[in-house]
Parts: sequence; C-alpha cells; structure tokens
Amino acid sequence: MRIINVDLYDYFKVKKPEGAVGRLTGYISDVSREINAERKRPSMLVIPGGGYAYTSAREGEPVALRYLGYGWNAFVLYYSCAPVKYPYALAEAIMAMNYIRLNAAEYATDENKVAAVGFSAGGHLAATLGSYYDSPEAAEIFKSQVNARPDAVVLSYPVITSGEKAHRGSFDNLCGADNAELQKKLDIANLVNEKSSPAFIWATRDDACVPVKNALVAACAYEEAGVPFSLHIWGKGCHGISLDDLTVFGGDGSIVAASKSIPEWVSLSIEFMAELGIKVE
Repeated sequence: MRIINVDLYDYFKVKKPEGAVGRLTGYISDVSREINAERKRPSMLVIPGGGYAYTSAREGEPVALRYLGYGWNAFVLYYSCAPVKYPYALAEAIMAMNYIRLNAAEYATDENKVAAVGFSAGGHLAATLGSYYDSPEAAEIFKSQVNARPDAVVLSYPVITSGEKAHRGSFDNLCGADNAELQKKLDIANLVNEKSSPAFIWATRDDACVPVKNALVAACAYEEAGVPFSLHIWGKGCHGISLDDLTVFGGDGSIVAASKSIPEWVSLSIEFMAELGIKVE
C-alpha cells in the first residue's frame, strides 16, 4: 500500500483562504503481477463528519482502510470547516474528484468508478457533491477540469434537511446562522435531481443527534427524482457510530452498544455499487 498526501489548493494552484484545509490523503493498493497487473480499481472518496466544525478521525482513515480491504483505492478528504463557510468545502470535494480522475492512470484507478462516502455533515457534503457537482458558486473558487459527479454516494447517518428535523449546528456552521435562504437552498431534498448520483443511505433509529427522518427525507427525494437508491435503517446505534468496532471505538476495550449487524453496511454498500457496475474486476 502506498500513502499519498496532497494539498489540493497547492496542487491546483488555487488561492487558499485563511483557515482553509483542503487536504487529501490517499491509500493506494499495490500493483502486483501475481494478482492482476492490468487491473484498474474503483476508488472511494471518504468524507468524514463533524458538524462542519471539524473532521472526525473515526470516519476517515479506518473507513478508507475498510474499503481498501475490498480491493478499492481510497482517499480521505479533510475539508474546510467553520469559520470557513460555503462553498469552500464543496469546492474542495470537487477538487478531490478532479485529483482522483486526473491521476487515475498513476494510481491504477478506473476514472469511471469513483464513489464518495460521507458521514453526518460529511454525508451532507457527499450528497451535495452528488447533486450539485456543477455548483456555480464552487466554480468561482475552482473550475472543474473533469466531470466531478461521483458515480455513487454512500450516505451514512447523513445531515439532509434544513427544515424541522435539521441538525441546526451543521447548517449554521456551513451557511451562517442568519442565512436562512442559503440553508434552504442546500437542503438535499432541494438539490436532488434526475442527474444525481445513485445513493446508498443508512442510519439508526436511535440517533439522538441527526434524527432518522433525515435519511427518510433523502430516500424520498431520490425516489421522486427517479434516481436509484438503497435505504437501510438499524434500530440501535448512536450518532457517529462509523464502523462500530475497535478500529473506531473502545479505548477501554468497549464498543458502543448497537445492532450487531451495523458493520455490514460496508459490504452492503459494496453490493449496491456492484449492481451499478462499480466493482473490482
């Protein structure tokens, strides 16, 4: 495995505002003639959550390594959070998609098989990327050189609605507490359209931070737009549960109490994407 670190602003020669991050860490599978030297792997862009206040460690590298174990390449995006506001995080996600596709040959990646997985606020960013990849606001920061639309998105206990069941802190950090018009615009239900990326959505009913209705609203939006989706709701599980194993929890040897099958969301997402033709071949 090869690990690469890229400052997206430096790479694309884009002026970085004060406080911005825009860093990409890639985990690249080794090319081996013993296995298949000609193989082009799918890639996963991993977008951690954190309420647009920070990026969570347990939703970054551990998730990337899990997809790596399924034969994918994986890239973790550390994006700009408050006080940096929209559209910088989206512009950085678009830069990340550009970087992966423009360097596909170097990393033995199939540029037509690049998905994104996001958690909580990162799920909002992944869903925004999947529907608003051609954002004119983001284009003022970075003009995409390739199609930045992910071939699929995996939305993990995602922040979706800016309405009644909103995770208000995420929208306030992203848009500003006094910008109700922008918050409404960036409600995922208002962004999803017939060209949106197919979506695998999962959440837990017990989530006390981002209500499960967010996932249900997302599913309804994709259904109404005629976009392929899969929805999975588990009963027990706290917010930020990620992989729900000792790679993300358990400094004292414990794992957060939850439905035992929650870690299966990764393999289920792999199956969903394989049905779309996004798979290791």
